[in-house]
Amino acid sequence: MAMRELVGSVVVSAVVAAATTFVLHRTVLQREPVEVPSVLGMPVQSARALAENRGLLFVVGEEREDSRTPAGNVLLQKPLEGSRIDRGQALEVVVAKMPALVRAPAVVGLALADARLRIETFKLAVGKVVEQTNPEIAAGHVISQSLTEGSEVRLGTAIDLVVSKGVDTVPVPNVVGRFLFKAKEELQKAGLKVGNLRSRSDDDRSDGLILEQSPSANQPAAKGSAVDLVVNRT
Repeated sequence: MAMRELVGSVVVSAVVAAATTFVLHRTVLQREPVEVPSVLGMPVQSARALAENRGLLFVVGEEREDSRTPAGNVLLQKPLEGSRIDRGQALEVVVAKMPALVRAPAVVGLALADARLRIETFKLAVGKVVEQTNPEIAAGHVISQSLTEGSEVRLGTAIDLVVSKGVDTVPVPNVVGRFLFKAKEELQKAGLKVGNLRSRSDDDRSDGLILEQSPSANQPAAKGSAVDLVVNRT
């Protein structure tokens, strides 16, 4: 009976020793330092596989918008590439996410101040503003916009605007006292044209001289518009 108990005791001791050795061996393996790989720019699935293949715990800490990194790819990692940490420790990453999108509003035809307010209400920005003459759209109103209505863009995207400065005007030259052919030349040179012609008799002046003009000299007139003349007919 004593011999059997002795044998049993030896067997139990051997099992305990083996188990202890296994646990210690496993603990040593878990604490074995490994070099952290670079997972920057990688799709999250590939990054996870690489980290776990090194025996590391892959943890997505947060998602963050980034204009340079595709959505679903790793934006940041901690620890950095080349660091040495124990197996089983965490490799924490920040993953890029799809930025929030908004639809560009229509602002053509609006006054610049109203267009600016509407654009900012949509959480967008007014970009470059260029003025351009336009005979059909009132001065200070938007002629065109760089993003068409309904375009999906990121928050904060700038919309460039072309704004009307109205009709291009030129000063009317003084043609009173000129002969009709000379008056036509001067008006054409100024970017204007002859409008209605009326005649009136003035014996003190030569036949064919311009007696009156409308608009009067030095008044601003739309480029390409007409100047009415009164010609002396004796």
